[in-house]
Amino acid sequence: MPTLTPSEVRQPRWVPPLVLLATVALGVVLGFALPPLARWLHGFLEGTPLPSLGPVELLAGLPLAWSVPILGGLGVVAGVVLALSTVGEALRLTVADDHLEHRTDDREGWVERTDVADVFRDARYVVLLGAAGAPRERLDADTLRRDELQAAFEAHGWPWRDADPHEHAYERWMDGRPGFSAEEHALLRRRLAERKDAAAVAEVDGALAAHGLAARVREDRLQVRRLGVVPMKDARGAQG
Repeated sequence: MPTLTPSEVRQPRWVPPLVLLATVALGVVLGFALPPLARWLHGFLEGTPLPSLGPVELLAGLPLAWSVPILGGLGVVAGVVLALSTVGEALRLTVADDHLEHRTDDREGWVERTDVADVFRDARYVVLLGAAGAPRERLDADTLRRDELQAAFEAHGWPWRDADPHEHAYERWMDGRPGFSAEEHALLRRRLAERKDAAAVAEVDGALAAHGLAARVREDRLQVRRLGVVPMKDARGAQG
C-alpha cells in the first residue's frame, strides 16, 4: 500500500481575521458609546458628594470626531495583538502514517504511531493513549474541527475512537479518599490545582502514569482511574 501524504490540520483561516474585525468593531462602538455615557456619569457625580473621576471627565470632554478614531485605533492595535496570539497559540497537527507532529508557538512534539493505542476527542482536547491506557499526549485542539481531526487520523490508520474507551473506569477523586498513597494524593492535588497550565498538566500526568494512574477534570472536579483496568465494554465482550 502506498504511503499517503501527511495530513495538515489547522484552525480555520477565517478565525484570526474575525478576531481582528470583532475587536476593531468593539473599539468603534465604544468610541460612539463611551463619551455620552461618560457625560451622563459626570453629570450624575456632580450632583453627589462623590468625586468625579479623571478618566470620566476626559471621556466626557471628547467629541465623537476624536473618540471614534482613538478607540477605533486602539481596537486595531488590540485586534492585531489578539489575532497574532490566536495564530501562535493554535494547535497545528501533521498526521502521517507512522507519526504525529504537533506544534504551537511555545511547544512542539513528535509521537510515534506505534506508541498509540487510542485517539479521541475529549471536549476541547485531542487525547492519545498508549499501552494500558496511559496518557501519551493531551493537546488543546479547541480551534480545530472535530470532523477534520477524525478524517486526518482515520486516513492514516490511527485508532480513532468516538469516546474515551476507558470512560467507565474513572471514579471521582477526593483528597484523603482511601485507595491512594500520600504521594498519589499529592500528585492528584497538583493535577487539579494546575489544570489550566498545559505544561504542568503534562508533567503531572507523566508522574501519575508512573504510579499507574490517569486523571481528568470534569466540571472542576478530578476523576481518576487505574491504568490497565479493562474498560467495561471490553469486559462484557462488546468491544469489536
